[in-house]
Amino acid sequence: MKTLVIAAHPALETSRINRKWLEEIRKYPEEITVSSLYEKYPDSVIDIAAEQKLVEEHDRIILQFPFYWFNCPPLMKQWLDEVLLEGWAYGEGSWLFEHKKTIGLAVSVGVKKQDYSPSGEYLHEMSTLLLPFEMTARYLKSGYEEPFIHYGVNSRTSEDELRRSAERYMGHLLGATENVV
Repeated sequence: MKTLVIAAHPALETSRINRKWLEEIRKYPEEITVSSLYEKYPDSVIDIAAEQKLVEEHDRIILQFPFYWFNCPPLMKQWLDEVLLEGWAYGEGSWLFEHKKTIGLAVSVGVKKQDYSPSGEYLHEMSTLLLPFEMTARYLKSGYEEPFIHYGVNSRTSEDELRRSAERYMGHLLGATENVV
């Protein structure tokens, strides 16, 4: 299974966890392809044909991003809107994803997991807040993987914690076909 990670972090140079994840992923170029949107498209003009070609060449698409304002960064949303076009990704005569591809998420969150619970500060679990991504996968008739989520990343997160998170993420990426729901 060929994996494509679509990464979107608008300030990757200041990110600790997303940058660490990408550093680790890039050690496995034979197994995982990375498309880092803000690095490739600083002007926010996405090469749709190039991104569609990448999607076509891979069986598994992982959307990697920091979770803030209860959503993905704007360039990730733009990628979804501009790349997953009717007639190419879905629609009459073309169901590119249908039972052929899976979509998953890798999300970094600044607060603790308990903050995303019915009794927590944000009153909802992450699975509820990430539901639009699951529904996108289901609309495309693809498989949807359980998201990989790292909670509580901040300036006090130790280098050892970052390393362990990157190792867990790589384990998820290299062997996670059992996570499809």
